[in-house]
Amino acid sequence: MSASPFRADLRVFVEQRWVGLADLQGLEREYIDEVLRHPRVSCCSFVGGFFIDVGGVAFSDEASVDEFWMTWSWFFALDTLLDGADEARAGPWEESAMKLWRQGEVLALEDRSASGSPTTPRVEVALLPFARSLARQGLEFLALGERLLTQLDARSPPVPAPVRLEFERALRLPRDIVERVAAKSGQ
Repeated sequence: MSASPFRADLRVFVEQRWVGLADLQGLEREYIDEVLRHPRVSCCSFVGGFFIDVGGVAFSDEASVDEFWMTWSWFFALDTLLDGADEARAGPWEESAMKLWRQGEVLALEDRSASGSPTTPRVEVALLPFARSLARQGLEFLALGERLLTQLDARSPPVPAPVRLEFERALRLPRDIVERVAAKSGQ
């Protein structure tokens, strides 16, 4: 197999639909309002991830993304591979046991459930463009998170401190790992 063309879009679940980062511009208040409507705001209130299409076939979609912090496992795996490792693992959704292999400039991906059953076919993409794409969107997501927290802090009356903390935990994900992937991939 050789590297196939890919498309990766970081999407967030808001107002009962999956919305790309660019389309979320201007919907920040609606997003906050939706999260605050949950009976209990927790990490499960913040759902999104990379929808990836490889060679015209969905590799990941709404069934294989989860909480934002799980999405960040992509960056830890890519960082490991960009440091020269041949293999890494990611867990972008609760049942995921994704394996990533570096073969020169090609990145092979395959996801399996926690029980070991394949959930995706094995696909191959160009490593550096893939890492750049995810890193660019990760940085955009972090900027969105800061805008959301700023709007949350401007609400009157203020949201309770425990709710604010859940927003912060969900949206203030490690920046350094995304910046490392961006730098190593030439972003």
